[in-house]
Amino acid sequence: MSLSRLILPALAASFLATASFAADAPPAPPPHGDQGGFMHFLTPDQRMMLFADTHKDTAGMTDEQRHARREAQRAKFMAMSDAEKQKFAADLQARWNALPADQKAKIQQDMAAFRASHPRMDHDHPDQGGGQ
Repeated sequence: MSLSRLILPALAASFLATASFAADAPPAPPPHGDQGGFMHFLTPDQRMMLFADTHKDTAGMTDEQRHARREAQRAKFMAMSDAEKQKFAADLQARWNALPADQKAKIQQDMAAFRASHPRMDHDHPDQGGGQ
C-alpha cells in the first residue's frame, strides 16, 4: 500500500473532524463595529428604530442625564432573557416596518450625521484616535 493511500484518508478524516467541531461550537458574537456591544442582537433596521426612540427620549437632557439613561438602558438590556430580547427586537422591527419611507430616510440621515459627529475611539486603530 502506498503512502498516499494512507495519508489522504487520514487528512480527509481530520478535515471532517475539524468541520464537525466547528459546527458544534457556538457562533461567535457579531463584531461590534460602530454599535454598542450590548445591542449586538439587533439588526441595523432595529438599531435605527432604537436610535430614533433614544433621540426623541433624550431631547433636552443634559449630558449627565443622557449618560445615566444610557447606563440604565444598558443594565436593563443586559438583564433581559433571550425571549425578552427577541420580543424587544420584534417590536422595534414592526415599528420600523410601519414607518413611511420618508421617515426612514430621515432617521437614516440623522444617524449618519450623529455617527459623523461622534467618531468612536477604536483602540486597535491608531488612525482613529485611540491607539499608540
